Amino acid sequence: MKKWMQLVNSIQWKLVIIYILLLIIAMQLIGVYFISRLENYYMGDLRTDLKTQASLLHDKVGDTLNKRLSNDERSKRINGLLRELVYLNQKGNTTKDKVVVSIMDKDNLVIATTASNKNELKQKPVFLTQSLTETQQFNIVNDPTSGDNYQIYYRPIKNGEGRMVGSIYIEASLEETYKTIRAISKILISITALALVITGFLVVILARTITTPVKEITEQATAMAAGDFDRKVDVRSEDEIGRLGIAFNHLASHLRIALSQKEEEKEKLESVLANMSDGVIATDSTGKVIVKNGWAEKLLNRDIELGSGIDEVLPLTEPISFPLPEERQTFLEMNTDDPEEHTIVKITFTPIRLQGSEMVGLVAVLEDVTEQEKLDRQRKDFVANVSHELRTPLTTIKSYLEALDDGAVNDPELASRFLQVTRQEADRMTRLIHDLLQLSRLDAKQSRFHKKAIHMEEMLEDVVDRFAFQCKQKEIKLSLHITESLPRIYADRDKLDQVLDNLLSNAVKYTLEGGSIAVIAERRPDGMVEVSIADTGIGIPKKDLGRIFERFYRVDKARSRSLGGTGLGLAIAREIVRAHGGDISIDSIYRKGTTVSFTLPPCEPEVVR
Repeated sequence: MKKWMQLVNSIQWKLVIIYILLLIIAMQLIGVYFISRLENYYMGDLRTDLKTQASLLHDKVGDTLNKRLSNDERSKRINGLLRELVYLNQKGNTTKDKVVVSIMDKDNLVIATTASNKNELKQKPVFLTQSLTETQQFNIVNDPTSGDNYQIYYRPIKNGEGRMVGSIYIEASLEETYKTIRAISKILISITALALVITGFLVVILARTITTPVKEITEQATAMAAGDFDRKVDVRSEDEIGRLGIAFNHLASHLRIALSQKEEEKEKLESVLANMSDGVIATDSTGKVIVKNGWAEKLLNRDIELGSGIDEVLPLTEPISFPLPEERQTFLEMNTDDPEEHTIVKITFTPIRLQGSEMVGLVAVLEDVTEQEKLDRQRKDFVANVSHELRTPLTTIKSYLEALDDGAVNDPELASRFLQVTRQEADRMTRLIHDLLQLSRLDAKQSRFHKKAIHMEEMLEDVVDRFAFQCKQKEIKLSLHITESLPRIYADRDKLDQVLDNLLSNAVKYTLEGGSIAVIAERRPDGMVEVSIADTGIGIPKKDLGRIFERFYRVDKARSRSLGGTGLGLAIAREIVRAHGGDISIDSIYRKGTTVSFTLPPCEPEVVR
């Protein structure tokens, strides 16, 4: 049943059925019209023939009836006329139908008849009653006994005075006529059936010329929906169907190119999003996430589900209102694994509008500005620290000079002490300015390095000797540990001495009496030379370790100034080490000690790659 329904629902069979129905209707109309016309023709011809026969008899029978003759004589003459008429009918073959002609008198009694038996007329009272009228007429009657149909023609016979003296009654069987019509109808039916077969065959062929390309186009559309744009519709004609196939092939080609370009653009977009240094989140007009990249998830430290709301993804204090009237910026402070460190994310919301229409989406760009904020803070702190570091000695110098000007100069002892303090503050300013200039040259890559091959053992022994006296005064144990024969390094001896002096100076300053300082040198597996200065001093709190190399950063500001530090020593040491291709790090446990380590590359070709 399902297959039958699919068959009926196809265009091909719909066309076949429609054409066959149209043909059947047309043939029916033509058949009805033709049979009707044929029947009218035969009936008209028969009636004309009957009227002709009646006309031939009318005058002669009328003359016979008007004469004063005996019944036998009159019957004899009329029978002779009827025999003559029968002879003429047989000779002329005017009609194939069985015709019975009867002559009746004015009392409707049969005078003569061509019937083989007059009793046949007596058995047809229905027919005879038609002769009671005085006007000629045609009637078709049915014999209830035999079921046959008859054409009856009645014509009265009148004398010269207009009085009816008899009548002519002609009865013609219609069975031959109807038989002929039925035979013709059968021929028409046969012709119709043959026409249906031929037409059906031709319509199937015609329908296939239409439906086959349509099926191919349908299959091509299905293949295109599945992503196959390489199939082509076979164009067999130049009509509308053929032009449709050509257009469909062009459509498939253009779609393939367009989708290929779209796929390329999509891949480019995905590649751009994946390799962007900023996070990107795009939403639709309702705020549902439709695009995101991995950097956004990394900055937010969470997975972002497509379809989730932007307010669910971003922990904003003020939710985004849709539609967003204009670009908006906000900042988020995200927690990290280090509870004392935070990631600062700047988020820029930009509405998406098509040709100035209503907002159709939103793009949020997430930028990690932690370093920028840190650098900005360091810059502000640097300016403030430089101002403070310069203002403090200048204020001291000014104060002491004013005191000397006010009369302290007259007291030699007081004047000498004031001048000594003034000289110390001036030296402090000189050191500060010298360190600032050196940092500036290092930052600008303008500092000159006089590099040469250096024996690390010799350099380390010299620096230990330089600080041995200070350590002895503070009862600090100073030791040198070289684990193995070290390779020579290619470096500026003066700059490295400055780094070692700074690190050992800090170790001596912040190590209490009775403590120890160890200078350790070793060669790492990667070939780099590592030098460590480990002390048992007061140590550095963990919260300050991340900023210890910042300029002017001091853990204990008051104590650092009292010890004569500028707050730039570690920053200078880091820049010098990095300029030599090494790195510096610090590790400390508060109140237990600090270890500062830096690495240097050996001379070529001793570097292990």
